[in-house]
Amino acid sequence: MRRILCFGDSLTWGVVPGTRNRHAADWRWPIVLRDQLSAEVLEAGLNGRTTAYDFPGRPYRNGVETLPMLLEQHAPLDLVIIMLGTNDLFSVPNPTAEHVVFGLQQLTRMAHAPAAEPGMPVPNIMIVTPPLPRIVPNSPYPFAKVTLQIEAQAKRLPSLLQAFAHEHDCAYFDGSHLMTDGSDGIHLAQDVSRKLGLGIADAVLNSLALRAEASIL
Repeated sequence: MRRILCFGDSLTWGVVPGTRNRHAADWRWPIVLRDQLSAEVLEAGLNGRTTAYDFPGRPYRNGVETLPMLLEQHAPLDLVIIMLGTNDLFSVPNPTAEHVVFGLQQLTRMAHAPAAEPGMPVPNIMIVTPPLPRIVPNSPYPFAKVTLQIEAQAKRLPSLLQAFAHEHDCAYFDGSHLMTDGSDGIHLAQDVSRKLGLGIADAVLNSLALRAEASIL
């Protein structure tokens, strides 16, 4: 049975749009992934998590400070799926899509480092572009208000993250085609969360098939 770590933010934790509640397990994308792959999937989603930045007023959100512990805690891992970036755009002044890329460079370097324990495998990595934040009226989250700058920079993420994944030998899935909910412009309705899990599962299976074919050749 494969062991997969899903490292993300509130989209991985499963926030119900416009609330502080959580989707039931069957609708959260890591659980959908687990069921599709018959794998051991570890949910590591935290509301407000960034790739590599401190979120003002919200401790423990810096992904660089957390990922090494999780890699060792849950070793051995076959795959680490990283879906982050939305909160980077809220946590730094004058955010750009390049802030997200810089943070992912640090996270992938950590995940590709020598195994936590001697003899354990180094996990593969999948980068996922999340569904993109968008401006909605009367946002219920004053600490995470989507601006025109944030919306514009988010739209640059799919091409940048796909190129990053290719450069760093990571599998890739583009979740930006899925729509964030109109009640807050950030989170996912339960059916969209499920679609995300199904799409990532297909991408994982395709990546495994390609790697198996390459090893034969």
